[in-house]
Amino acid sequence: MKLRLSFDTAAVGLLLVIATLIGVVIFIGEQAGVRVRVDLPEDGIVGPYQTITFTFSEAFDSEMASSLISIDPVHDGYLEWTDTYTLRFTPVQPYQRNVTYRLLVEAGETASGGREVKQAQTWNFTVREPRIVYLRLQEDRYILWSAAADGNDPQPITDETLSVISFDASQDGEFVIFTSRNDQGGVDLWRVSRNGGDASVLLDCGVDRCTTPSVSPDGTRIAYSREAAGPTPDFPFGSPRIWVVDMVNGQDGPVYEDQQVLGYNPVWSPDSNKLASFDGLADTINLIDFQTGEQYLFSSNTGGPIAWSPDSTKMVYTTVEQKEAGIRTQVRLADLSINETITLVGEKDTRDYFYYALSWSSREDRAVLSFRASEDQPTQVLWVFNPGLLDGIVIADDPDYTYYNSPQWDPWGEALLFQQFKLRGEYKPEIGIWQSGMGESKFLIEGFMPQWLP
Repeated sequence: MKLRLSFDTAAVGLLLVIATLIGVVIFIGEQAGVRVRVDLPEDGIVGPYQTITFTFSEAFDSEMASSLISIDPVHDGYLEWTDTYTLRFTPVQPYQRNVTYRLLVEAGETASGGREVKQAQTWNFTVREPRIVYLRLQEDRYILWSAAADGNDPQPITDETLSVISFDASQDGEFVIFTSRNDQGGVDLWRVSRNGGDASVLLDCGVDRCTTPSVSPDGTRIAYSREAAGPTPDFPFGSPRIWVVDMVNGQDGPVYEDQQVLGYNPVWSPDSNKLASFDGLADTINLIDFQTGEQYLFSSNTGGPIAWSPDSTKMVYTTVEQKEAGIRTQVRLADLSINETITLVGEKDTRDYFYYALSWSSREDRAVLSFRASEDQPTQVLWVFNPGLLDGIVIADDPDYTYYNSPQWDPWGEALLFQQFKLRGEYKPEIGIWQSGMGESKFLIEGFMPQWLP
């Protein structure tokens, strides 16, 4: 006997099959619960300031979801949500070396009366050792190189097709922003990853010159000095002004609407909310708080480095004062929390010590300052000191060398990189290093403008 099946009967059967499949999928989903993904590397080795992103498979209540997340051992940081599916943990201090951290997402509800994480999930990670990044002169071009913290394993990050002018490494150590001349006579901003080989233009500045880049600690913005080209090639470039380009949306523009506000060498506060820069025409340091919109002015005529305290509430810088006994260089401390500026070092000096290089580590009790140890010698020495107690030790004072350019602390405030210049004999660009417990500093590697690549 032949069986005849009508079209309507087949359609009904198909719908029943689809409904069954949907029910099975829903049942499996109910059993599996909300899934959570974490953006850690496969090998579990991260940078000291690694931001960790938690992505939930379903929309959540931010308070309920964040209550399920913990880290062991406990580490200072803040948890924020970027949308209803994503939470992000940002450390305030660097993760510690030689420690295995354990991330835990506990089982529990992620929304009121809604779905839940059925089973706890864990991930482990450790912190990598930082490298250093620096410039080397090859023929007539400056090339970016990186090396291990002991000077071994040197390797180029950029190639000979580009000549690097200035650069800044991101705090997470994943990329470097550098500047290089273009075919129009201007200077562009470039980006290259920590391993190199993928340099690309971040910002085409055309005929303008974009220099001295500074990466915000959260890695989202680049501040830089921009000099506008003249109306014709015969005219000089304009005075530098501070601009900021957003790495997320590409927006680019000047920080200050007033075109009379000039700026060079921008420096971000550790919390990425404040930006300071030097105006050499007005002899002032301009500071802006992007959260509140407040602007500050500090008198300074040295053009020296600006350094921030770890908590972003204080800033130190140098200036020169005319006294009865002659000029005196001083180190000033601006405390933004109480809106007060004091002379930290140099108030009662009997001679001028020519204070210049400044850098405050991630530790509240450790900073470095350069000064001239003798009136008869032009050499600068490096002094590591406690800004609160003003006691410390000289860590680099070889009379055949001077130590002048901006020193750089590692993420933990334990090791200091710096440029050293030999005053006698054959000249070679040298990078020195000092570490806690070392006593005196030592030569590390040949190169220019060293920075840490965490």
